Amino acid sequence: MLKEIVNRLQYLNDVGLGYLTLNRLSNTLSGGESQRINLATSLGSSLVGSMYILDEPSIGLHPRDTQRLIAVLKSLQKAGNTLIVVEHDEEIMRSADHLIDIGPKAGSGGGEVVFDGTFDALNQSEKSITARYLTGKEFIHVPSRRRTWTNSVNIKGARENNLKTLM
Repeated sequence: MLKEIVNRLQYLNDVGLGYLTLNRLSNTLSGGESQRINLATSLGSSLVGSMYILDEPSIGLHPRDTQRLIAVLKSLQKAGNTLIVVEHDEEIMRSADHLIDIGPKAGSGGGEVVFDGTFDALNQSEKSITARYLTGKEFIHVPSRRRTWTNSVNIKGARENNLKTLM
């Protein structure tokens, strides 16, 4: 039993959730944290032949943990599972076997498949807005002048979930 507990805790650490405490209520978790807990649970159960559909599992994940998440996704795939991941993180997109880019007005705006292929081929795509940003042909301009702010809220000594006595 102890070995199983250690394995489950290791899976949580592998998906970048090593900072969570065991007394953390599930309704305080972000969507990304909940998805990663489900991934860790799936790893622990050793399911095969399943299809996982994940919506931006990197949300709320520190960039240093992205490679760990990718390793977990790859291990699920190697176990014989199919993964469909909706993601905008470049590092995760680079590690995908296959990409589908839907645009230019995806979601409620409609959209259509503008690209279907590998990451390297995506960079050559003329129709993909995503490719234009990834290659640097388009970028978001940083404003030359930022708005000034006059109102603020100071929080001191906050301690809850991931907060450790803020000063």
